[in-house]
Amino acid sequence: MSEQRTLWEYLEAGRSPEEFREQADKQRSRRETIKRLRAGGHWLTLLRVARTIPQPFTLNDVSVAVWKADPQFFGMKGYPYPDNHKVHYILYGTRGLIAKGAVLRVRQGLFRIPDGIDPEATLAHPPESCEGENDSDREAGA
Repeated sequence: MSEQRTLWEYLEAGRSPEEFREQADKQRSRRETIKRLRAGGHWLTLLRVARTIPQPFTLNDVSVAVWKADPQFFGMKGYPYPDNHKVHYILYGTRGLIAKGAVLRVRQGLFRIPDGIDPEATLAHPPESCEGENDSDREAGA
């Protein structure tokens, strides 16, 4: 995530305390979302499902597949459609499945599960955390 700024830094930059609070709320919300994703073990669902779809696959391919496997979690709130953002959080970031080597990026937007990855074996030794902060959030400052 982006470097956290203090209230004083916001004021020195000519910004208001309200802007500081709004930014702090956004960061808190993002941290809670990531924590929820990490705690749920949904990375394991994604790995299991990704092994069953044709390789290589796109983000949309795996998003639809995991949504079919677990529509409650992988669906958009209030809509009967898959939520790519949840899959994106699990794949990317410094603690994501790509960074851990559990999913390989063939090229931009195309992925595959490497040979020898067994989701069932990872149950005995789950990764420190397979979901991670979203690198694009850091770049966009969102």
